[in-house]
Amino acid sequence: MDVTSTLLSGSRRKRVIYAGWLAVGIGLIGAPLVVLSLWPGIDHTPYSANTVLLAFGLCLCSVAYAFGRAAIAGMTEGRPRPVSGPGNIPYVLAGVFLVVAVGSLVIAAG
Repeated sequence: MDVTSTLLSGSRRKRVIYAGWLAVGIGLIGAPLVVLSLWPGIDHTPYSANTVLLAFGLCLCSVAYAFGRAAIAGMTEGRPRPVSGPGNIPYVLAGVFLVVAVGSLVIAAG
């Protein structure tokens, strides 16, 4: 028996499911990029290309964190001590990392 379908209303259930799956999916894309850019056994000769991978991976991980926090906030909404939803900080960090990634891509391409 699916417990989440009996405890959550329709819109909360959608928010929890969609935000949770987006957090997992985006995190599974971003985390390997961060590991790939920092792994010591991989040749890091093109510094700008390595910076693109790291910044884009951190951008995706920040967005995945925000979606995961939204899913957890939706699950704990009716409890005595609910978890607050994500603030603006993960989105600002994701934007900064994305700007760094685009800038590094322009430098690497030039």
